[in-house]
Amino acid sequence: MLIQYSIKLIFPLIVLYSTILFPLQHACCAVYKVGPGEKYERIAHVPLDTLEPGDVVRIHYRKEPYRQKFVLRCSGTKEQPIVIMGIPHKGRLPVIDGSLALQFQEERWPQSGRWLIKVGDADAADYIHIENLHLCNANSSQKFIRAEHVLEYRDNAAGVFVWRGRHIVISGCRIHACGHGVQTNYGPDVSHVTLTGCIIYDNGNFRNPESGQEHNVYLCGTRTTLQFCRFGASHSGHNIKERGVNTIIRYNWIEGSKNRQLDLVDYKGYGRANAYVYGNVIVQGKRVDNHNMIYWGGDTGHSRSGTLFLFNNTIIGRSGRTRFVDVSYSDCNVQIKNNVFDGSGRLWNNRGSLRGSNNWFSSRIDIPSHLHLGLKGERGGFYGNLMMPYIPEPGSFLIDNGTNEVPKPVRYEPKRYGGGLPRPCDGHMDIGAFEFTRSRVRGSTR
Repeated sequence: MLIQYSIKLIFPLIVLYSTILFPLQHACCAVYKVGPGEKYERIAHVPLDTLEPGDVVRIHYRKEPYRQKFVLRCSGTKEQPIVIMGIPHKGRLPVIDGSLALQFQEERWPQSGRWLIKVGDADAADYIHIENLHLCNANSSQKFIRAEHVLEYRDNAAGVFVWRGRHIVISGCRIHACGHGVQTNYGPDVSHVTLTGCIIYDNGNFRNPESGQEHNVYLCGTRTTLQFCRFGASHSGHNIKERGVNTIIRYNWIEGSKNRQLDLVDYKGYGRANAYVYGNVIVQGKRVDNHNMIYWGGDTGHSRSGTLFLFNNTIIGRSGRTRFVDVSYSDCNVQIKNNVFDGSGRLWNNRGSLRGSNNWFSSRIDIPSHLHLGLKGERGGFYGNLMMPYIPEPGSFLIDNGTNEVPKPVRYEPKRYGGGLPRPCDGHMDIGAFEFTRSRVRGSTR
């Protein structure tokens, strides 16, 4: 697959970019080196249950995967997080494989079948960084070993399961073939989780690919941020399932789930819950079971009762029956600005409220006649290449027709296989996830 062939080329840039965004702001108290020829040959040999703020566990690449699953239940601090860091070799990440992986720690809150890496247990584990690891095969078709017993993973096993933790950063990781790539519990037990520069795909229910319960990610905490990630086709379910509050989804490339790309729903314990989705490329899968791309509101009998702020995204529908935005409750609002909606189908299901301005729509999209939301045309006019195919071309209606009046500043653009670039700024906002510049037309992105 193109994703797999692009890892070697793109991954060093993701690691560099993640390091710039999240520099290690700690003086190392202890460094535990794991791998061939190192002091600790196995992850199980590291004293994970006595890690202290500033400690770093460096897991070196080796040809054979590490078949061990583990719990992180010590806390770092803001100035000295605890860091679990993969050390790549020639662009290859160290692999932690859930298939017949050994669980060498006892849990105080037993949930063994639900994780490959678990953050928090009876107590919270705060200020944890998990970096540059390849996590796979924690799914219901696989088994793991605990106390010499061979046990099955549950359908909703996760590559990383944040059970209790705040200020958790997962960066530069590749996560696939798990029940959920990442799953988080609800606030206040979980807050301020950041996924950045990760490649996440092919997660879901491996015994029942038609299941709608397992997804590429399933996020329920407060103040979650997803940025600079590549979300590819899920094995089942949605690309991003989210039940949080004040969630930010920005500068990601989200493409290919056969169900919804974004499923942003409710948790009754939060009450009013807004979300901010901006600067993303969101592309419908070529084969879809659900023609709805973005779902907003609730699915458990409760309303989210908030506003989805959707701005400066490039949203590509590939089905004649595409529903770009569905709202499930009358007290849920959507504000759209500076978005490209390309394809055909319906913009909105006429529930709740939808308002906005300065968008561009394909003429084949059905929009309620009383709404004045922007420009409409036969084609938006894209210039680009395989890696960045949705840059405005010269003369495009997208150029300078956006508004600078958006809820949060749009500072970056996504890259197709993870990472991002600073968004050029000439004082006039373009519509969509990308900004036109002459240098790009002259071939600087080729």
